[in-house]
Amino acid sequence: MPEKQQTQQQKTKELKVFSTQVVTIDAIRNDRRKLTLLYMIKTLNSVSEKGLTHLITILNDEKGVNLGYTIVKLGNRIIVRELLEDIKALLYVGLIETDPKTKKLQLTSKGKEFLETIQTVDKKLSEILGTVEELKTKVVAIDEEVATATQIMQQIRKR
Repeated sequence: MPEKQQTQQQKTKELKVFSTQVVTIDAIRNDRRKLTLLYMIKTLNSVSEKGLTHLITILNDEKGVNLGYTIVKLGNRIIVRELLEDIKALLYVGLIETDPKTKKLQLTSKGKEFLETIQTVDKKLSEILGTVEELKTKVVAIDEEVATATQIMQQIRKR
């Protein structure tokens, strides 16, 4: 009888191993897509992930600017998987941060210093940033929608 209890009490835990690519500042310096994303966040001052997703979609669909992201539309939902990976990489190296109150992405002081050291703002990037400036009001509207939804959810949780 004691042998049965011992075998029942022994539990195994599985160790899940996964690999991920290590991201460094030098890797970001050489990655045009992440650099463009950093400049876009700088132009917008602060932006939600949903706002960035919509911005990239508008740039691609309406303005013909392909930033190298794969955009998938499922009903009213837009998924840009590579964008989330790029955001995680920029957060990991400390170039951007998430504001705890608004949940918006913004450059850190390290990110601002990093962009000051980059002197490769070419004509194409300038055009993209000009278009981002044009679309800023659309992105702000999307961000306000996100902020309102967040406030409503917080009020519901308090009840």
